Amino acid sequence: MARDSGDAAHSSPVTDTNGQDRPLRILMTNAVLTGRSGTETLVRDMVLALRRRGHSVVTFAPVTGPAAAEIRATGSPVVTSLAPLSEVPEIIHGHHTGPTIAALVRFPGTPAVFACHDFASDQDAPPVHPRIRRYLYVRSVLRGRLVDENGLPPSRVTFWPNTIDLKRVGSAAPAPVKLHTAAIFAHPGTIPFANLIAEACERRGIGFRGELVAKATDDVVRRLEGVDLVFASGRMALEALANGRAVINADRFGIGGLVTRQRLNGFAAVNFAYGALSEAASPEILDREIAAYRPDDAAGVTQHVRRNFNSDEGARQLEAIYRAVLSERDWPRKVASEEDLALAAILETFLQQNRIFDPRFIKLREGVGPSEEFHFAMGELSGRTAELAAEVRKLRRGGPFRSLLELLAGKNTRR
Repeated sequence: MARDSGDAAHSSPVTDTNGQDRPLRILMTNAVLTGRSGTETLVRDMVLALRRRGHSVVTFAPVTGPAAAEIRATGSPVVTSLAPLSEVPEIIHGHHTGPTIAALVRFPGTPAVFACHDFASDQDAPPVHPRIRRYLYVRSVLRGRLVDENGLPPSRVTFWPNTIDLKRVGSAAPAPVKLHTAAIFAHPGTIPFANLIAEACERRGIGFRGELVAKATDDVVRRLEGVDLVFASGRMALEALANGRAVINADRFGIGGLVTRQRLNGFAAVNFAYGALSEAASPEILDREIAAYRPDDAAGVTQHVRRNFNSDEGARQLEAIYRAVLSERDWPRKVASEEDLALAAILETFLQQNRIFDPRFIKLREGVGPSEEFHFAMGELSGRTAELAAEVRKLRRGGPFRSLLELLAGKNTRR
C-alpha cells in the first residue's frame, strides 16, 4: 500500500514525532465499483481526498467496472481479492456488510469503521464486531438502525454527512435574479410527478427541460449547465447546490421543499432524502416552493455547501475518526492464519457470484421496474412525455394550431 509520487505531491507535512500526523494505510471496501451509485461516487471522492491528505488507500470491491477504472486512473489501487495484499492496513473503512466482513477476516488485527447508508437494504446491515470501533451514518434516521435495532453503544455511533468533490462539480454558477429554466436531476424515473412539475413551471413562465439524466452511469454534473432550478434528492441535490443551482428537494416519496439557508442543515441531516420528503406533490405545494426562491438566499446556500460539504472536509473528519480509533489501544499487527485466508477467499467468491447489484437489488433500491434497463427506459420516456405535454399545452392556448387540433379531434364543425 505504498504511496506513489502523485500522492506525495499532495500530501500534508508529516512532522509530528508522536505519530499523530503521519500518513495512514487505509483499506476501503464497497460492494461494487461499476457505476455511479451514491456509495460508488462517495468512495471515489474519499479515496482522492484522503490521498490529498497524504494517506495511502487501497479499495476492495468484489465486483468492478468503469468506476474502478476511474479510481485506478488516479494511481490508487483497486482489488477484487484481498489475497494479494502484502501490507497490513492500519484501519479498515467498510461500506456494505459482505466486503467489510471479508476484510475483517483477512486482516485479523486491524480495527475498522463501518458506514451505514440505507435503512432497509441487507447490504447496509451493520456487522456487530468488536474490532468495528465506530459506526457512521449519513442521515439521522439511520442512527435508529444502528443503536435501536442492533444495540450498538451510542458512544461508538457517529454522524458523518455526505460530501461532494468540488473539483468534479466545478465552479458555482451565479444565482439568477429570476428563474428561467428547470429540470429533474435524479436517477431516471424516480420522480413520478414530472407532469405536475412541468405544469407548475409553465404557470410561472419557467422552461421545463424534463429529466436531465438518462443513464445512472453518466457523470451527470455537467448536465446542469443552463438550468436554474432542479428537483433532486440525496447526493444529487448536494451536487446541484454546490454547482450553484436552486434545488427543490423531491423524490418518489414526495416534496421536501426549496432548500434555503434556514432549512439547509435540516435537509443535510437526512441527506436530502427520506425524512425530509414529507408532503405529497400537488400544484399548490409546487407553486409555493418555486415562489419562495430568493437569489441572495440561493447564493448563501451554495457558499455554505461548498465550504462545509466538500470531500476534503469529509476526509478531514474521517481522518480524525481513524486516529481516535487507533489511539484507543495498541493494535498489534497479526498475520492471517491459513483458515483466515481460506474464509476470506470463500466470502469473496460468494460476493462475486451473487453480484450485489442484481435486478432484485436494483428493484429494491430504486423502487421501480423489474430491471435496471427497464428503469432507465421508463425514466427517459417520462422526461420525453413531460416535454411533449408542455408543447401540447402551448398549442392548445389558441390560434390556428388549436383549430387544427380540434379538427383532428372531431370537435371543429366549421366547413
